[in-house]
Amino acid sequence: MDVQVPPGSIEMHERHRCTRSIGVWLGLLAMAAASPAPITAQTVRGHVIGSGSGSPVSGARLVLRDAAGVVRAGVISREDGAFELVADTSGMMRLEVRHIGYSDWNTASFALASDQLIDVEVRLGVEAIPLEPIVVLARRSTGASPVSQFEARMQDPARAGGYFLPSARIAERPAATPTSLVLGAPGMSVRLASDAGGLDRSVIMSGGCEARTFIDGVRVGQGGGASVDDLLTPERIAGVEMYPRSLGAPPQYVDPHDPACGVVLYWTKDPELAGEGGWYGRRIAVGVGLLAGIITVGLIG
Repeated sequence: MDVQVPPGSIEMHERHRCTRSIGVWLGLLAMAAASPAPITAQTVRGHVIGSGSGSPVSGARLVLRDAAGVVRAGVISREDGAFELVADTSGMMRLEVRHIGYSDWNTASFALASDQLIDVEVRLGVEAIPLEPIVVLARRSTGASPVSQFEARMQDPARAGGYFLPSARIAERPAATPTSLVLGAPGMSVRLASDAGGLDRSVIMSGGCEARTFIDGVRVGQGGGASVDDLLTPERIAGVEMYPRSLGAPPQYVDPHDPACGVVLYWTKDPELAGEGGWYGRRIAVGVGLLAGIITVGLIG
């Protein structure tokens, strides 16, 4: 029995099928766009609340500035007071908060390492009285903690070229300065900073050049008479990694243009375990202010 197919019905069926396929793809794309993206950059997030009422403050302007005063991120707090600042670089940062009807305040400088997440609570006062504007609730990396990475490298039997100094070994040298901790590692040495009168304020050397030095993943310049000794005390250090020729050093810390120059990585203790603020606390807040223009904080790589 022959079945008569109305003219154009096959073309109409194909158009419907294509329309359904396009609809499915658009739905999948919409679902993908709605899914929250994972945090992969250095981020400061939290809530802004009134210091007296504890109510959320919406419409507050929050800005992250680097050590040179350049704005690295800016955002307006949402209705529930929540905010999220994603900086385009790591280094020393300062959080500024502004809102009409509340007193303005700037935090002390703090270190924001690469791929790090910091949760904070900002409390704004309605009077022009200095208040504690930021309470660090948590400080953690979005991946494994820096100290755990240090310990993993220290225990890796396949890693070559590096020398490791854990906190237990550092405690055996109470008179040492942070820079002098590298002494004893083959190929590592120190020289006096240009304006120093003793071993305090020394510059770490390796292979005839100034070693690339990092504290918690943040590059610290050693020029202009500055020194790691200005920023750290031995009791704050959880571990030190020394690579006299950068051989075996994590690649993100090596200068590709000068791989012969060594790398030194300092890792600090958790602030709660240290008993007081970490290296990024009061010591950094005061040190950065006094050494403005002397201490240079650069980017990794």
